[in-house]
Amino acid sequence: MIEDNLILQNWRQQKEIFTTNLLISRKRPTKSSVHDLRVAVKKIRSYLRLKRKISGEDWRELFSTILALFKSFGKLSDFDVYLTLIRGQERKEHLSFDNFREYLTVNRALTRKWVRQDAIKFNTQELDMLDQQFNLNLTDKELHVKILQYSISKIKKVEILSRHFHKNAHKIRKQLKDVYHLIKICPQDFTENFIRIKSFDQMLKNLGSWQDHYVLRKKINQYTKDLAKNEEKDILKILDTKLAGVQDDLLAKAKHKWKSMIDQAALKKAAI
Repeated sequence: MIEDNLILQNWRQQKEIFTTNLLISRKRPTKSSVHDLRVAVKKIRSYLRLKRKISGEDWRELFSTILALFKSFGKLSDFDVYLTLIRGQERKEHLSFDNFREYLTVNRALTRKWVRQDAIKFNTQELDMLDQQFNLNLTDKELHVKILQYSISKIKKVEILSRHFHKNAHKIRKQLKDVYHLIKICPQDFTENFIRIKSFDQMLKNLGSWQDHYVLRKKINQYTKDLAKNEEKDILKILDTKLAGVQDDLLAKAKHKWKSMIDQAALKKAAI
């Protein structure tokens, strides 16, 4: 029985990050504690998906309470994103969205209170229950191969999705995030043989920023429909148009990176 492996080591690291930021959030959720806990959960979920691919065992029931906390933290993270982007647009365009910004600020404060309560209620034993999920009887070299095979299968899915890049942008990002979290724990020379990491990183940043603008535009449309005063609506429409343009630019950059990221010959060779 192999008692330690690459996935188990990284699980322990992400578990510690999760716990540290959970404790911070029980006092007062901060932008960084919310972000870091959510990133840890995303990485853990990627490890679990690989594990299911290897063993066929389902883990979703064990993960359900962690996922609920992740979603709760996501609501606060969204408000942080909204306010960061709004303030950036105010500086860049010399516009003012006072009422909308105040609405976001008030709702962020309320959401922070709910998130803090969710952090306090969360039982850390839920995290401990996942410990046994990563006791894979594989050497690191064997895991590298499994990660490569899993990554190739994901990338092939993205190749199909990328035929309609704009329509499938969110799905593409989700698929590639899984790949990214796994190949980042492998030796660089192992993964560079079939994928360009720097281009991959930049592509995901572009898609992440695209997603941020997407959720902000949804919030603007909701606010405009339900709460905005008549004098606000025109300026919010201008803002929405500007954000749409930024989205298009980010998506074009991501699509370009995707085309340059994959060495098709190396990928085909690795898949054999």
